[in-house]
Amino acid sequence: MASTVPAAQASVDRYSMNWIVNKKADLLFFIGGALTGYFMFFLHAGLHLNMLTVWFIWVVFIDTPHFYSTYLRTYFDKEEFQARKKLLLGSLAWLVVGPAIIGISYLLYATGVGPYKTPFVLFLIFFNLWAYWHVVRQHYGILALYKRKNNDFDAQDTRIDKVLLYGGLIAPFLTFAIRHPEARDLFGLTTAFPAYPQGSLFSNEFMSQLHWEHVVVILSVTFMIGIVLTFLIRQLQRWQNNRALNIPKILFFIALIPLYAYINYSPAVTTAPLIAFAAFVTIYHDVQYHAIVWFYSQNRYHKPGVDKKKYGIAVKLSQNIAIYALAGIAMAALLRVTGSLFDITPGFSPIVMTSEITLFGNLTISELLLGVVIGIPLHHYFVDQFIWRPSKDKVLQEDLKIKKQ
Repeated sequence: MASTVPAAQASVDRYSMNWIVNKKADLLFFIGGALTGYFMFFLHAGLHLNMLTVWFIWVVFIDTPHFYSTYLRTYFDKEEFQARKKLLLGSLAWLVVGPAIIGISYLLYATGVGPYKTPFVLFLIFFNLWAYWHVVRQHYGILALYKRKNNDFDAQDTRIDKVLLYGGLIAPFLTFAIRHPEARDLFGLTTAFPAYPQGSLFSNEFMSQLHWEHVVVILSVTFMIGIVLTFLIRQLQRWQNNRALNIPKILFFIALIPLYAYINYSPAVTTAPLIAFAAFVTIYHDVQYHAIVWFYSQNRYHKPGVDKKKYGIAVKLSQNIAIYALAGIAMAALLRVTGSLFDITPGFSPIVMTSEITLFGNLTISELLLGVVIGIPLHHYFVDQFIWRPSKDKVLQEDLKIKKQ
């Protein structure tokens, strides 16, 4: 019996193209936002700009304001604050974790322990690793939204998608961590990254010069090639089996995976300050975050017929894009300018050289204040784990216009 499905409809069904917001917004922010990562890296690798200055501009105008975006939909949203009061008040304890770590270092110092600074160094490592993991997790959140929007729930596809996203972002990062001079020093790898072996591959000369760091790089690259090919083969199988391709998901991976591979594997990244690496790998995340919070706030606070009084000041702070941006930048400027004036982070010339004021041993007031400042992003990372769970939060599903599957 001949098929009754029109040819045009059969062709359309080969593709699934449901977007988080809409096609234009998604291509501009959730997918096209990857271009900001390339741009940021080009400022260093191509234009050789002072990356400490670039970092300060980024952190004031883009990155720290995305912390404000979290506050907008939690502390400034009266209904949300009441619903999550225990979480939002209890999580403020992250602001004192850094000073508490300094306190542990002091106890070690007072009792004559040699490596008394180790707890603070481990705290810095923990912070940096969680910062990268936070970015990875948000990218997975975007992937999950595209899968949900396009009914992409096949178990095999989900396994491949997860390995590609997590592995595709973490494997290159491992090679960065063992190649960058500052990162090596932080991890206790005091010598420089060894030169790559000479001679033909697998020859005795080549193998005799092989270091464990080289093995990590080789395994990382091999894994990346393997998982990318696996994903591509899977898409080909779906096409051959007349199963719809999730186009937004594919475009998202095309934007995401090459960006992080390019930055982490590039020789130029090892010549940038470690603080600049945060800007390279986080700005794409920042763009996505601002976009999703803006979409959320417009759906929640400004849809027709909504009772705005129950949400409090969040309504006014999200009234238009100018108010939203200025409020976030004002908060960021206050924090970051203060930080630079007190010699905690780069920026303006300090008015107090806290890095020259000894607290005890070789720990300074600057490091104590840095521990406090680090508590702000740690608080953001922690709270974010609980407020973005559309699979479990029916209210969030409505605010993000996600239908329950």
